[in-house]
Amino acid sequence: MGGWKKMSSTRLPKISIKKLGVKLAIPILIVILFVPTTLSTLTAYGQVQTQDCFAPLTTILDATYAGPVVVDSYWVDQGTSTATDVTSNPVKKEIGPGEGPSVFAVVFNNRNSAFPITSVTAFLNLPSGFSPTGESANPQLLQHFNQAARVANNPAVGNYYGTVAAGASFTMYFNINVLPTAKVGTFATTVVANYVQVGVVGQQCTSALLNVPFVLPGKVVLDASSATSDLVPQMKNPISITIENKGSADATGVVATIVNLGSSKGGTGSSGSGGSLVLQSATTQIVNLGPNTFNLGTIPAKAKAVISTTVYPSTATAGTTQEVQLQINYQNAWGKLSTDSVSTGLVIEPNPPQSLSLSYLGNASTPVITAATLDDLNFAVANNSTDPMSNVLISLVPQSTSVSIVGPSTWTIQNLQPGDRQILTTKVYAANTLINSPASFTLTANYVSKGQALTNSLTLGTFVVGDIKLQIYGLTTSSSGGISNIVGNLLNQGSTTALFTTVQLAPSQLLTAMKSARFNSTNNQSQSFTPSAQGDSGQGFQGGGGQGFGGGSQGRIGQGGGQGFQGRQGGGQGFGGGGQRGSMSTQQFIGDLSPDSPIPISVPLRLNSLSPGMYQVAFKVVYADDLKNFHTTILNGTVFVAKSAPTAAPQSESILDKIPLPLPVLIGIPIAVAIAIGFLIKKKRSAKKKLKLITQGDTDIVSIFDDTKKKENES
Repeated sequence: MGGWKKMSSTRLPKISIKKLGVKLAIPILIVILFVPTTLSTLTAYGQVQTQDCFAPLTTILDATYAGPVVVDSYWVDQGTSTATDVTSNPVKKEIGPGEGPSVFAVVFNNRNSAFPITSVTAFLNLPSGFSPTGESANPQLLQHFNQAARVANNPAVGNYYGTVAAGASFTMYFNINVLPTAKVGTFATTVVANYVQVGVVGQQCTSALLNVPFVLPGKVVLDASSATSDLVPQMKNPISITIENKGSADATGVVATIVNLGSSKGGTGSSGSGGSLVLQSATTQIVNLGPNTFNLGTIPAKAKAVISTTVYPSTATAGTTQEVQLQINYQNAWGKLSTDSVSTGLVIEPNPPQSLSLSYLGNASTPVITAATLDDLNFAVANNSTDPMSNVLISLVPQSTSVSIVGPSTWTIQNLQPGDRQILTTKVYAANTLINSPASFTLTANYVSKGQALTNSLTLGTFVVGDIKLQIYGLTTSSSGGISNIVGNLLNQGSTTALFTTVQLAPSQLLTAMKSARFNSTNNQSQSFTPSAQGDSGQGFQGGGGQGFGGGSQGRIGQGGGQGFQGRQGGGQGFGGGGQRGSMSTQQFIGDLSPDSPIPISVPLRLNSLSPGMYQVAFKVVYADDLKNFHTTILNGTVFVAKSAPTAAPQSESILDKIPLPLPVLIGIPIAVAIAIGFLIKKKRSAKKKLKLITQGDTDIVSIFDDTKKKENES
């Protein structure tokens, strides 16, 4: 102790106790005066309250009341709660039942003319249909505010931590959940405001019970829809558009204007910016012929209003949907002028089925044009509707430069009544370069029906083929190897090849004469000869089915199976081939017959029995064109048949001369005659030799005859 006192006496200056007391008293007094106020302010800003506000509630706002009072209340956007003051130009928001979390603003004014206030905490008593949300729904925040519990069972809490000067206004914001059960209207409710007056010594907190006008204004929700069914193009169509208020508040002073018709969203006039109105679209061609602006007055909540006008869609709009955009000006639930832009649509019907029909008249659905010739094209125009047509203009246009229309290419029909039908005819020419290739024409008809200009078209596909013209000339007769032939030349004078060509004789004067001559010849031979016997295997001259010139199976003379010279019926090896009585018309295959290249033909015939003279002859020619379609044509001509040259001049006519013999028989007869003559000469020589021996007497007569008989037997 002594040491400490010594150190203190040596280092500290000597100060009188009186002066030290004065210096310490002044700071202590300042701390005593200002610490309570500073602690209260800090507690308010830090949202930490160490004690409740137990001051009595001020419920009478008389002339002596000096505290905050309620000036106004309304709903605002969520982001507005962060603003410091919106009392100068409040934006009041429409809120309706079921809106959910919303912000309610209450405007206060500091009525105290001497002292500012700070640390304001307010408890708003919520009516039925509303509940606190956000920080107001935190029960820990309300446990210290017993003053509020006396007047608010369902409070929403708001805080204002700034200092409000005397006579100034401030806004407090309350987070409230608007339930679907809430009702539109004004509710009488209260708010408890706790505040601290700045500069008042000894008073920490003051509470006041204030009345608040709590209003749920409702909300205007406008929508538009078309009340008109499908529209007909190229006609005046009345339309009706329904404007419905789907909200919970009445829309007053409603004015609707059509700002866009047929154009897409975002065009001129699509918003309330004052742009020019688009009443016709250049791309969609739909025009409004009726009014554009409609004064509808008031549209109550859940009510409708209808506007009507007349529009004219063009043909280009057929089968499309067109937009109608409306700009609606009205006063909302707070009485503030608002503007909405709503849209609806119109459906344009497709063009009706073409009542003017175009069709090709021909032997097939697709016409065929022959190259290098003038071909006809025929069309039919018919009115299949129940309405008359006028000013019908029809045009035909080829799609290839190698095809030309030589005849008319346009036609005009002034009037075409329902059910009328007219035929149009023209001529076309196709070049040879198009042979075996397609071509096309476009037939277009423009006409007026029911005041509408309509169009119909037909694309006509064609196929160009070449021309095939066959001619036969140079017909003559010839004979070679005992066989007669009719020969000539077959010429294609057309422009394309005849495919798979065949030629055969057709019924004509020549064939008729040949059949008649053969028939007469056969009858004559039958009368000249008689059968030798009816033996089973006899050799009759006209025996059974042998190799006669005309073939056959039934012999007229001798019914045995011998080698008759001329059978009457059936398929022997006659010159005319097989068939009944030996048909003389065999088919010859020629093949491809090129243009301008003649091909010789030769048909074997039996012309010996014909009388000399000029005969008509016909040929049946079958060929195919470029499309592999087969055609048959008959070619007629004349041929001269000369008199047959005689082969010999016999003195007397024998039966063999009257019977035409086959070549093997003709060769065998001379051989048989030669053998017979040789046999007779040999026999005659042998007889002379015997006679000589008898007359000479050199030999016994008996032995000679015996020897002769022996040799005859040996031979």
